[in-house]
Amino acid sequence: MDDSHITFKENLSAYALGALDVDETIALESHMQTCESCRAELAEYQRVSAGLLSALPPQPPRPALKRILQKRLAAPRPQIKFSFGQIAITGAFILLIALNVISLLQIYSLKQQQAELNNQHYSEQTAIAMLAYPGTQQITFGQNKISGSLLVDKTRNLVAVIAWNLPPAPAGKTYQMWLIDAKGDRTSGGLLTPDADQPFVTAVITSPGPLTNFTGLGVTLEPSGGSPQPTGPKILRVDF
Repeated sequence: MDDSHITFKENLSAYALGALDVDETIALESHMQTCESCRAELAEYQRVSAGLLSALPPQPPRPALKRILQKRLAAPRPQIKFSFGQIAITGAFILLIALNVISLLQIYSLKQQQAELNNQHYSEQTAIAMLAYPGTQQITFGQNKISGSLLVDKTRNLVAVIAWNLPPAPAGKTYQMWLIDAKGDRTSGGLLTPDADQPFVTAVITSPGPLTNFTGLGVTLEPSGGSPQPTGPKILRVDF
């Protein structure tokens, strides 16, 4: 039996108690992969270790075990160290996540802008078509320095608003259109959003019911996103 094998056998008891340091543990576990006698002896240590301390009176430790324990207690606590490569990979991963988030926000913003452009294009094309309808009623208005036209087609239940010089809504506010019935009750007709690059804004309202049930259209300034009922100041009202 060589000296290294004797050292491994002496370390078995300390291993069973978890008292070996990392290097000794790795070496012993590697040795036991090919040493059946050490595995058998370790199994015996482990079998009795669970009740050994409570079943027997205190005994002085073996000198070898005492040296091992003193060495382990005196050793500094292991510290987690990151290599420059690990830090660089972590930083690149965080940067990649940030870039993906920014890209998603940009895509969402572009989609929102495209939807607004499509809606504006639809409103303008519908207003042009309504001018060709023989039954379209055209009403001009001028209130609060805002001028424009209202196109009303009661046959198709459509109302087109063309407003000039409507200033951008204040921060956190939006313009909201309302269809007004004979009792004065109001039904939301959607939002009216001016474009800073254009002197006018066009919006089309598809009436939720027969347009003959309504007598006019109003615009108020509401919180961003709109309100179930008017809460803000009146911007204009046009009867038809």
